[in-house]
Amino acid sequence: MRNAKEGVSRIMGLGIALVLAAVFSMLIWVPQGHADGTTVDMNKTGSITVHSVEGDTGVPATGAEVNNLTNQIINGSEFKLTKDSTDVSTLAGMQAAAGVTTKNFTADTHFRAKNCTTQTNGSCKFEPLTPGVYKLEQIKAPTGKQTAAPAIVVLPLTNPTGTGFMYDIHVYPKNATIGSIKKVNATPADTLLKEGAEMTFKITVPIPKHDADAKKFTAFTVTDEPGSGLTVAESGITSVVLGTETLTSDTHYTVSKTNNNVKVTFVGDGLTKLSGSTESELIVNVKGTVTNITTAKVVENKAAYAYKLADGTNNTGGKDPNGNDPGSEGVETKDDDSSQTTFGYVQIKNTDGTTNALTGGKFKVGKCAADGKSVVAGQEVATDATTAAQVGPIGPLAKLCVEQTTAPTGYALNPEATAIEFTAEKIKSANNKPLEALVTNTSNNDFLGKLPLTGGPGVIALLSAGAVLMLVAVALMSRKRHQD
Repeated sequence: MRNAKEGVSRIMGLGIALVLAAVFSMLIWVPQGHADGTTVDMNKTGSITVHSVEGDTGVPATGAEVNNLTNQIINGSEFKLTKDSTDVSTLAGMQAAAGVTTKNFTADTHFRAKNCTTQTNGSCKFEPLTPGVYKLEQIKAPTGKQTAAPAIVVLPLTNPTGTGFMYDIHVYPKNATIGSIKKVNATPADTLLKEGAEMTFKITVPIPKHDADAKKFTAFTVTDEPGSGLTVAESGITSVVLGTETLTSDTHYTVSKTNNNVKVTFVGDGLTKLSGSTESELIVNVKGTVTNITTAKVVENKAAYAYKLADGTNNTGGKDPNGNDPGSEGVETKDDDSSQTTFGYVQIKNTDGTTNALTGGKFKVGKCAADGKSVVAGQEVATDATTAAQVGPIGPLAKLCVEQTTAPTGYALNPEATAIEFTAEKIKSANNKPLEALVTNTSNNDFLGKLPLTGGPGVIALLSAGAVLMLVAVALMSRKRHQD
């Protein structure tokens, strides 16, 4: 009987031990990188220090500070911190924390979101923070940098050395460098640019690293943003080219216009094609009309692109790049990469070949004919210009011709146009002043005087010889009559 009782006691003792062991094992279970729910001090505050760096650090993300990184630090990165509603004060809460992702994150309505911007040392700090589950989002990246993917951070974390817990956590979100968007004025060089003229532009858009799965494109837009002197219609998007393929409007992308901005938005088939492509660039060809150039003086055309990948990586600071947010068109990747075309003026100076200025003449100004001696019909900026006014504005042109149509009173018409260089460099060096075109005229009264010195006696001799021949002819005719 005693042995039976001892057996029962042993079995009960073993059962209790197993239960305690199971309970103990549950109490000390912690997801990798998370603190033990039974030891979290809910009254203790901590911090999350964000270190913005370029590229991958190559070290495990343990929450500890790393002091020997060689990555370039980035200042001017802005981050936002929000808190999940999960309560981590219990074991169940810690287990739930392990399952929180950026997709099922539920904001704690009692927590006021915090922002911080990295300084010259590339870091900024969120504090004080109570234990919990936080979502870290980069809402702004410096020009030319891709925002880091959003991340979930649980506070506190287990110390990587295995001794206690860390309430002051360091995180290292990586910012990839994104390619620079390029805008080139593709208007043919011999085009006479004036009010109403058509200009064309080639926008080259870099395609960020991606794949067809976890990092596939969920949004991609390209926006043409005329700054001044140019109007672009929806029909101004003449083609979108990926590699050797010209994409199809409405099938791969749609075009919309807001104010003077024209946006190309990739849709289902287009996003799939982009995600599966190995091309590194996308070409968007645009045409526009020179508008209000007298006031603008410069045709400026900017462009921006915005994208978002399935993992949350983007270049819009988390905004919707499909346009639901007015500021979501993305940004230029350089401050000086917009296409700018400066227009200039020409001032006609008319003289008699000396310092004497002439008035009363009229001129047409425009594109030079192939021989450079006249203005091409239909390619004029002005048809009755005078010396009193500046003619323009006119866009850069290799040669600009000024052809006289009416000479000043008392002067012979100059039969050949005056051609001047009207390049972008010449316009710029003029420093907002007109370039000069000199046209000379010869006085009608000066015609003989302007002949070469050897020409005068020659003409007189010729006239004298003619008179003698006429006299001889008259004498011969008179003699013949008498003979008859």
